[in-house]
Amino acid sequence: MTAQSLAEYQWKNRLVVILSKSEDSEEFLKQMQEFDNKDSELNDRKLKIIQAKPGEMKVLFPEKAEWQRSSIYREMKKDGDFEVLLIGLDGGIKLRQHQVLETEKLFSLIDSMPMRRAEMNKNDQ
Repeated sequence: MTAQSLAEYQWKNRLVVILSKSEDSEEFLKQMQEFDNKDSELNDRKLKIIQAKPGEMKVLFPEKAEWQRSSIYREMKKDGDFEVLLIGLDGGIKLRQHQVLETEKLFSLIDSMPMRRAEMNKNDQ
């Protein structure tokens, strides 16, 4: 699976892609703690959480998948050992940072996007 294959989620899901060399790293574990008990908020925003490490990737939320071969880490990683990306419904990178992404910041950013505002307005009717 390549970064190009993330296109299968375009217009269906927003993606949080966690790029980490290890699933035991302090940053990765802290990032996953940020998502604990936030299932309804993540689902409401059509989010999938994907972990990518060198040579492999897997979906962590909403379902937990098995590792599969992937070049996502190599193709998307800029620098450092840890990076978090938010990819919008349109497939564009909306946020890239090298520290743990707090859910409050994530949800606020998504909720300010035009497509999300349209979703919220539709749900209110």
